[in-house]
Amino acid sequence: MGRDVTLYPKKATKNDLKNYLENLGFEKCGHFWDWPKGTLNYSWFDYEDFKSIDGVSADIYPVREDELKITGNEWALHVRNLYSASWHDVKMLNDVLRGARKLFGGTIQGDYGTNRYAPLWEDNSTPISRGISSIHSHVRQEISAVRHSLPDPSMKIPVPDDGEVDDFVKFTQTLDPSRVLYNGLVPFAVSMFEYFFSQAFQILIKYDPIALDKRSVHKQKLDFETLLEVERKEATVENVIARNYTFQNLNQLNKAYKDWLDIDVRKILYKKKKIGNSVTFLENRISDIIQYRHGIVHHFAIDRTLTKEGYIHILEAIEKGIGEFILFAEKKYGFKANEHY
Repeated sequence: MGRDVTLYPKKATKNDLKNYLENLGFEKCGHFWDWPKGTLNYSWFDYEDFKSIDGVSADIYPVREDELKITGNEWALHVRNLYSASWHDVKMLNDVLRGARKLFGGTIQGDYGTNRYAPLWEDNSTPISRGISSIHSHVRQEISAVRHSLPDPSMKIPVPDDGEVDDFVKFTQTLDPSRVLYNGLVPFAVSMFEYFFSQAFQILIKYDPIALDKRSVHKQKLDFETLLEVERKEATVENVIARNYTFQNLNQLNKAYKDWLDIDVRKILYKKKKIGNSVTFLENRISDIIQYRHGIVHHFAIDRTLTKEGYIHILEAIEKGIGEFILFAEKKYGFKANEHY
């Protein structure tokens, strides 16, 4: 579901509307909807300071016969975004309509009535809150996608009524090809952990006051190719700093956060949590998972005792580890991640 609003200009050609959108920074794109022949589809997204969540889509289309009577103009401008859109996205949607109506006149029709704009709300978000919430939402979606796409065991081996499984049955279960697949997905689970903490680090060192002070006196030798990457916008200052650490190692990850933000990630993760049927320290469990990944990638150490349920417990540990950091960040920086998405 989303916000759908259309401006029927009093007088505007297709080219007038095209130039208007492109001057606002809209870019041509494809579209899933079946628009009339001749329609131009555009999209806009503000990457600066994580202002956009959904962006704005805009479509210049030839009106139907029943729409022609509204203003008599042959072309209309339709704008849309989802209800999950940010305050900045909705403001841009309104600004597009206001600017176009000022230039071309006409009538607005849509979800909010005639000549009415989408309502805005009080926005207390910050670049840190938006950025951290964005990557958290992305990682949660990917973890959910993996969890729901995991295949069941390939071999259906009946378990006795009393639930007791003898050694032969256990050995037979280890021959299930699906267990190789579960092992192959362990590096993917670790990569989600690494991605989250790497991206969160880069967001925080861009805006956190402690990190900004440290940046002002930081000295680092750079090769010329790195400077060219920054110039070409292929890398950022934060990305260059992050390259000094690896985020697939808890010691290195913790060093990065301590060096730049005075944040002790190990301390944040040093909490007992129930994962599956056991209670364990998150820090220890995640360290074991990272080491497990190392064995698979570098030594092809396939553990055929890993079941579907066991892999789901790995995802659960990663999810809870990230969740603990989110709780810490919410308290430290004063925001709620679920209020953004």
